[in-house]
Amino acid sequence: MDPTVIAILCIVLAVLFIMGGSPVFLALGLSGMLGIVLCSGIKGLSVLQTTVFGTVANFTLVAAPLFILMGDIIFRSGIGSDLYSALSYLFRRVPGGLAIGTIIAMAIFGAMCGISIAAVASIGVIALPEMLKRGYNPRLAAGAVCAPGALSMMIPPSLLFILYGAVAHQSVAKLFTAGIMPGIMLAGMMCLYIVIAELRNPSSRSREAIVEADKRELFKALKRLWSPVLLIIIVLGSIYLGIATPTESAAIGVVGAYVIAFFVYRSMNWENLKATLSNSARTMTIIVIVFIGAIVFTQFLNIVRFPDMFAQFIVSLKVSPWITMLMIQLMLLVLGCFIDGASMVLVCTPILLPTVLALNWNPIWFGVLMVANIEIAVITPPIGLNLYTLASITKDVDMATILRGTLPYVILELIGLLILILFPQISLWLPGLMH
Repeated sequence: MDPTVIAILCIVLAVLFIMGGSPVFLALGLSGMLGIVLCSGIKGLSVLQTTVFGTVANFTLVAAPLFILMGDIIFRSGIGSDLYSALSYLFRRVPGGLAIGTIIAMAIFGAMCGISIAAVASIGVIALPEMLKRGYNPRLAAGAVCAPGALSMMIPPSLLFILYGAVAHQSVAKLFTAGIMPGIMLAGMMCLYIVIAELRNPSSRSREAIVEADKRELFKALKRLWSPVLLIIIVLGSIYLGIATPTESAAIGVVGAYVIAFFVYRSMNWENLKATLSNSARTMTIIVIVFIGAIVFTQFLNIVRFPDMFAQFIVSLKVSPWITMLMIQLMLLVLGCFIDGASMVLVCTPILLPTVLALNWNPIWFGVLMVANIEIAVITPPIGLNLYTLASITKDVDMATILRGTLPYVILELIGLLILILFPQISLWLPGLMH
């Protein structure tokens, strides 16, 4: 059978598996193994022994479970509550101050843990009732909680950047640095939207102006917040300055997070300790299983030279590189509706990277664009994890209200994605300063 026909057959089979609700690792693994057998016979599977082990035994990947553990510790420590209290007080006199405080709290919390749904759960459970109590439109309040949680994927330390770096053989430190300016830009766009929306409807602003947080509570929050802020400065600063690798910094982060949880917040007991370890191990196990399925499928695609054929096909279209980029981004947006972010990075990167290199695009920049796509995916159905997380922690707003409130942010994210495509230096300026 012709290799091209086999490639198309197995790709269609994998898509049908996923569309049918099959686990992603199973869809990829079975389709890849079938393709290898059709191309090389049953003996062709023997190559997977060394390929799978060699890829998974990547030192860069060790950072992933450590950052996941660090994020889970921070999630359970109560830092989110203090962060929200401090920022909502600081922005209390700005139009939409509570919502802006929520967005900035989400961005900072994302820099601490890198987990989107953790940010929504930690801060949303406090922020949403407060905004509703102070007269905010339920749609605006729900959107201000749900959408900014996606910033955790862009602002380092980001699990998706670690996975992309491992698959694309790119510097995780440079990917982390590349996500800073886009993350700040997207957070700023969200804050600007809130100000405009509140100026058009000043009712909630007038109610909010006369309500001030208890200054004693603010002082208590600030007195404890210095430690996690210092921790994230040490963790990320050691990476950017080249003092430590991402893996080493992640290990420092885990130790520091436990110290803060035990001695500053005193929220870590034996049950929470077991929960952080078991939840992090479970999350990483899921990622590794999907990773192995993706490796098997990628090995099959390499055997039939599909990434090279795809790159040659794209180049042969003789259309503008910008049109090509928009086509690829559209494909990623559609895929994001059906598979989770980690799977999308692991599946799409090996296929698209040869095209990226053939068109002389910077792979660091492309990694940022891929993560920006996944940000949109987590706030759009049917896979939008942030939507379901917010719906699960509140009874004050229904799913329809959450969807309507999040829609403006989807549009903002699409505009932000277009800006990042047109101006690559937003992503590449800071990595270019690194030695």
